[in-house]
Amino acid sequence: MVSTVDTTLHVVDPKNPGAVDEIVHLGDHWNEEGLRAHKKEILALNQEIGRLFKRAYSYLAAAHLFLEEVRSHYRETGAFNVGAFDKLALDLIHEIFAGQTRQTDNPKARHLFATAITPDGTVSYLDTIVGHLKKRYIINGDDGTGKTTLVRRIMDAALMRGYDVEAYHCALDPSRIEHLVIPGLDLAVVNSVEPHYYKPQNGDVVVDTMTCVRPVSDPVLQAERDTAREMYRRCMEEAVDFIHRAKKVHDEMESYYIPNMNFQDIEARRQKVLARILELAEEVNGQQG
Repeated sequence: MVSTVDTTLHVVDPKNPGAVDEIVHLGDHWNEEGLRAHKKEILALNQEIGRLFKRAYSYLAAAHLFLEEVRSHYRETGAFNVGAFDKLALDLIHEIFAGQTRQTDNPKARHLFATAITPDGTVSYLDTIVGHLKKRYIINGDDGTGKTTLVRRIMDAALMRGYDVEAYHCALDPSRIEHLVIPGLDLAVVNSVEPHYYKPQNGDVVVDTMTCVRPVSDPVLQAERDTAREMYRRCMEEAVDFIHRAKKVHDEMESYYIPNMNFQDIEARRQKVLARILELAEEVNGQQG
């Protein structure tokens, strides 16, 4: 297995340099004298980028807090029917796996992301991931009605039955699995939720977790939930705005680097790295063969 990692925003130290890890330092191809001439500007821009990202992360943390307030609504009011939800989960698992043969004794789970919070807002590639599959189960329902719990239970059931899975995590809260693909069944389970609602296609099965809750008629409790949801949306908007501003400042900082980079040498380095990757891939394939 070969991987490449960009350490610009997420520093990754090599664990076994030379023996396993190889470091590609593109600083070998810049004009240090030209960059030093703009040292003051670069340091100031870097500091501003750090400040803007710090603010963005604060608003994302607040968004997560308010979303948890929304999710707690049905649980704290006693409106969520655990028994009905358990039955819904068991019936759905039976429908998906009844009559299916075991795929492998060592199933694997790949953990991925289908969406990202970017300078342009939330970007989703969900349709690219699940749109071509033969079968989709679309889970509808308000926040806090067990949708991600249902996805997790189906994932556990798939692994216990020997099926490899692809688990797609929430960009705001990576501990939560929102979507699931079971390649061996050409099947996906999609959590249709803000900000990535998914419109059902012909043949899709829609599962509504609202059938497991009773309406909460108290207007005060409803207002609390709605206020928390509005605060969540507002915090997400502010977070995206700060990320967008950080991207603009980063682009400004790059304007000092671009004219001081030797892109011809970088292209030669790229070709060398590519050749090395292909060489390592051949070694791995030879060992497996």
